[in-house]
Amino acid sequence: MAHIDIQKKSGSGWIWWIVGLIILALLVWWLVGAMNGDRTSVSDGTVATNVVAPLAPVADSGAVTTTGPITDLTTLTTASSAGALVGRPVVLTGAPVASVVSDKGFWAGDSTAASQRVFVVRGNQDASYTAPDGAVNPGTRVNVYGVVQAMPSDLTQQSTEWNLKATDKQALAAQPIYIHADSIRMASQ
Repeated sequence: MAHIDIQKKSGSGWIWWIVGLIILALLVWWLVGAMNGDRTSVSDGTVATNVVAPLAPVADSGAVTTTGPITDLTTLTTASSAGALVGRPVVLTGAPVASVVSDKGFWAGDSTAASQRVFVVRGNQDASYTAPDGAVNPGTRVNVYGVVQAMPSDLTQQSTEWNLKATDKQALAAQPIYIHADSIRMASQ
């Protein structure tokens, strides 16, 4: 029978496992500390937490909140600072069409008074102004999805793009904002 010489290995292998686990624990501790960026140390040794409080809506009807899409036409027509609305998304449901200016734009609102309506421009200027499920006509109600834009001070380019008449251009010059609509759908009656 063959003789196989078996020798016992030294018992230092478990030490490497412990060293590896300690290094892993330190790495995890460092990563958690680095990812918790909302805590900063202050010069007196205390820890300050940087917390940003959410904006609370103000009860004033002319006040503008800066969160979420605008869903009410009166928010657009009664805001004391219409410029603060620029860039906000708009989701209007059942907005009344007051008048159709051209195949590219219309006035939305319950009145013909400029202070109680907002101009809506179709985002795709290559298409005529009809919703996929019907024509946009005065008296119809539409769902508008878009973004509030600042009205340009010089409407020369828009006169051509939006097919504006001189009277429409004059009415738009008094408006601080308009809706650049990405989608217009007929509202369910």
